[in-house]
Amino acid sequence: MNAPPLPPRSPRAPDGALRRALRWLVAHHVFGSLFIVVFATAVIAGQVADRTDFANSELAAGVEDRWGAPVTQPAPSLRYVNSGTIFTELKPLPFDQQHVQVKAQMNYRKRGLRYFSGFDFMLDAEYAVVNRESNDIDVAFIFPIEMDKSQVLLSDLQFVVDGQESSLDLGESGNRLVWTGRIAKGSTARFAIRYRARGLDSFVYRLDPALPARDVSLHVAVEGGENYDYPAGVLAASSVTPERDRVTLDWAFKSLESGVNLGVILPSEKTFDVMVSTMASRAWVPFLALLALLSALSLRHRRPMAVHEAYLLAAVYGFFFVLLSYLAAFMNFYAAYAISAAGLGAATVAYARWLFPKERAAVLAGLWGATLVVPTGAVILEGYTGLIYTLEILAALLGLMVLSTRAGVRAFLSDLSQPGEPPRAAAVATPVTPEAS
Repeated sequence: MNAPPLPPRSPRAPDGALRRALRWLVAHHVFGSLFIVVFATAVIAGQVADRTDFANSELAAGVEDRWGAPVTQPAPSLRYVNSGTIFTELKPLPFDQQHVQVKAQMNYRKRGLRYFSGFDFMLDAEYAVVNRESNDIDVAFIFPIEMDKSQVLLSDLQFVVDGQESSLDLGESGNRLVWTGRIAKGSTARFAIRYRARGLDSFVYRLDPALPARDVSLHVAVEGGENYDYPAGVLAASSVTPERDRVTLDWAFKSLESGVNLGVILPSEKTFDVMVSTMASRAWVPFLALLALLSALSLRHRRPMAVHEAYLLAAVYGFFFVLLSYLAAFMNFYAAYAISAAGLGAATVAYARWLFPKERAAVLAGLWGATLVVPTGAVILEGYTGLIYTLEILAALLGLMVLSTRAGVRAFLSDLSQPGEPPRAAAVATPVTPEAS
């Protein structure tokens, strides 16, 4: 028995919107171009991240070995015993006045894309104590230092007692300066110490937590930056005076029941390694916009881009981040950014002008600026990133609204909306052969 005949096939349904979109993306080489940019930016972002981790560990340790370390200056201490008595232990004597001034000058240390906040400073401190005992006392003035970190490089050290310059003895353990003397009953002894040194990242003045403190003031004046911060466990300044490229912080207390930590994280340059990594990780989004605009130009000029042309433009776009990273490692970041954006932008505009000879150079330069310079510039201007993105999107929307009102654009979009039919302006006449005639 013969099988019944199969029903006739229905005519093939027209391509759906999704299939047409995929064909459009393939025809304009979107997937391959996007892969090139994502690959290039992912590689450079990974390299920068590795170097950032290196900068936070081995490189930072190397900078500390050569330059200095975060400075922690404990307050000096006084130990006393009544004169002429036999003693087994010195008693602590709190100061009645501690006035400290620190003048710091930023001296950033650059290693690759990373700037370390090195600073030179001078400490000028005055202390006073009143002998309230019933007789004279013998005292030891002890000024702690961290001699194991020789990069502190104490220089111009001066020590004055009651207006007379005195010498300090390096203690037995080698980590403190010691002066011994006598204070008469009822009198006030005044000590002044001054030195120059250098450090990295932060300065902290640590009061003795076991003793009360009276009339305490710390004045820190920093030149070369203003974006200060506070280390963990440090009391915020009583007053702050920020100025252009300078900041002044003051702490003032009449009385403290126990010592606290006072200090500041010195100003820092922008973290350019993180900045480049952020630019690279976001690059694929504006690149899609650039590719869409170039595709629109190819439709406008009836000149589709070949696969190698699209891939070359994608490679130049991705190479911007590679060039920026390596140039910035050897020169000022902003100069490297300007050179990379202008140089590769000029090459891109010249190549696009060759692809679309009738297009104005100003339009092509605008495409480069809108899809690379503005998005990366928004990352540099950290405080205005969201605003810049918002304004650029708004400008694009307003531009599309204006274009949609033009008759030529409306006719062009109408032609594109007809599936399976080429735009009327793009129809190509079929040549007539002798056989056809």
